[in-house]
Amino acid sequence: MAINTVLKIEKLVFGGHGLARDGGGVILIPDVAAGDVVEALEDGTKGGVRIGRVVKIVSPSPDRREPPCPYAYECGGCDWLHLPYGEQLRCKKDILIDCLTRIGKFDYPRDVEVFTAEEFGYRIRAQIKVDYGNNAAGFFRKRTNDVVRMDRCLLLDDRLNGILAGLNGNGINSINNNSGKRFHADKKYINGVSSVKILAGESVASDPVIDGLTNAATEINVSGIKFLADGGSFFQSNGFLLERLGRWAKGRLGGGFCLDLYGGIGFFSLMLADDFDEIVLVENVAGQVRAAERNFAVNKRDRIKAVLADVERDGSLQKILKGRRPDCVVVDPPRPGLVKTMRKWLIDTAPRRVLYVSCNPSTFARDAKALLAGGYGLTELALFDLYPNTHHMEVAGIFVR
Repeated sequence: MAINTVLKIEKLVFGGHGLARDGGGVILIPDVAAGDVVEALEDGTKGGVRIGRVVKIVSPSPDRREPPCPYAYECGGCDWLHLPYGEQLRCKKDILIDCLTRIGKFDYPRDVEVFTAEEFGYRIRAQIKVDYGNNAAGFFRKRTNDVVRMDRCLLLDDRLNGILAGLNGNGINSINNNSGKRFHADKKYINGVSSVKILAGESVASDPVIDGLTNAATEINVSGIKFLADGGSFFQSNGFLLERLGRWAKGRLGGGFCLDLYGGIGFFSLMLADDFDEIVLVENVAGQVRAAERNFAVNKRDRIKAVLADVERDGSLQKILKGRRPDCVVVDPPRPGLVKTMRKWLIDTAPRRVLYVSCNPSTFARDAKALLAGGYGLTELALFDLYPNTHHMEVAGIFVR
């Protein structure tokens, strides 16, 4: 497609793009809605699939709205702001089901549970981009590493917006790396742009600390459970859905011994603690393990312990288990999902139940296919809309042997 071509968007697919077809086959186009008729130009390939870009919207879909954010056409943080929220949810559910049937090669026989909360103001964790050369804080411009300066983001909790505004109000000069050097002096920053990780709890923590604006750590309370977290810790981003996500599987698992893999600072271990006699959390980042141990102690959970180990390294789990078989395994892997050896380990170890939490429906579907072939059934499935106005979603499934 060397010249502009008029195309109709059939549907939205995994990754958030719209799918259209021309004489050359499928082409994926960002920033569209199902039913849009657009004039598009081919813009390269990704993963063997052609990618296009909109030159002009010839006929807008009825499932489209004017984005409610003044930065929508600049900032690359939100790719679905042009979709009404109900349409976003419909598309996400369809994308999940499509991944299960197309990649997983199976049909889920029941309706998918969908959990939602507020469309805006939900993010309690973010990475603010800081451009020292232009003295600006915000987020990356679409498809670039340039920073769009902004004092307020619709998705951020008000406390994080306060930090964003403070950075742009000369707070950039207060960023340090806890070693007395100004943050921009570190060699790892590219083209004068770096990131500040921020997390809102009882106070706002960040990594690095912003003098006068943030602390090194904070406390987050979820239905009576306390989580102590450093500013750079991984923590679930949607403040409104923390309890629903953490408690969703409560009462559906149970047993004597649970293994919590990729366990972070102990979110699922603590939220599900009452269902098990003993839990062992495994994490490969030492700082996260130390944080998990603090959280277990502050919540007086002496039947949970944290172990530093790489679960994807041969033999590490066998050393931890010492011949025992867990009744349940919780896995919350990064976006690429479970490596092949982990899928095999789960099937060979054969815990009665597996709780799989995923931020990627395509790798979830691939791993579900392996578990089903290995003797498991998918008995419960839920979609948590942790990231409204983006194509991202969280999926949780319970597999029973």
